[in-house]
Amino acid sequence: MPRLETLVVFEDRPDSFWLRLLRPGFRHCFCLLRQPSGWLLLDSRSRGFEARQLPSCGVDSLVRAFSELGARVIGMARGPIPDRRLPPAPFTCVELVKRAIGVTHPAILSPFQLYRALSSDPRRLLIAGPSSVTG
Repeated sequence: MPRLETLVVFEDRPDSFWLRLLRPGFRHCFCLLRQPSGWLLLDSRSRGFEARQLPSCGVDSLVRAFSELGARVIGMARGPIPDRRLPPAPFTCVELVKRAIGVTHPAILSPFQLYRALSSDPRRLLIAGPSSVTG
């Protein structure tokens, strides 16, 4: 059985005016890659790039935390990185995630398009949506 090694998180974080033109709930995405010592967070924003090592914790805890913050999460088995060169593309959050998880389709430009593509990807192992937090 494939092991869940990648989490792709979709959220509604309008860092700039232009992101407000994107579909609500799908204005930003980032990913976490399972490493032997924890998780590697990769996040490209309009103000810079972040790569941070996070401590080891369970997938359920991460998915629950992001869902409680209103995010959607897709968990995947890690696929092979393509052997061929990828064409140049703007360095967006979508492009970062695509290259980190091995998605090569050039027409995927927005977080929602990426979400739809990953929802039907055979490597997908889970999908979690926003949850209501009461209390």
